[in-house]
Amino acid sequence: MPYPVVTHLLLTAALVGAMLIMLAVHSYILFTQQLQNINLALSEVAESTAREIVELVSVFTLGGGSYSYMVMTLPSTLAGQPYELLLGEEGENVIKVVARLQIYQQVRVVVTPNFGREPVHVVGAASCAQPFEIPGLGSPSNSIHLPLPSGRPVVVAYKQGGSICVGFAAAP
Repeated sequence: MPYPVVTHLLLTAALVGAMLIMLAVHSYILFTQQLQNINLALSEVAESTAREIVELVSVFTLGGGSYSYMVMTLPSTLAGQPYELLLGEEGENVIKVVARLQIYQQVRVVVTPNFGREPVHVVGAASCAQPFEIPGLGSPSNSIHLPLPSGRPVVVAYKQGGSICVGFAAAP
């Protein structure tokens, strides 16, 4: 008589183990799928930001004035997570847009066309190191954390020392 009890306990333990393995595999697949979705969202945000920078620099170069800005059309969060946009330089007229969460990062490099004589640089670079105050927006920065506590994100272009400087600010 003890054999059916032992067999029952062994088979129950095997079934529980198989369920735990299937649960672990399912959780891993869901996690990798979520990372792929976040990767796609970060890529789209970086590319959208790069397109808006190219558009603003083109309009600013063809227009006039000491500064110009454009409200960016970006989601406030990605998959419910806050994210950050950073601008960096990869060379003359080449701007690197980095979109990242706390756990993942996506990088896109975009060549910024310049229709004028001035080179394009990121705020904080050697050519754009001096602070510049824009009325109603404050000082532009090379990074912005989203979602903003209040206001909307904007991309800013201004002239400084023979260069066009590009950065982020928050509009009220």
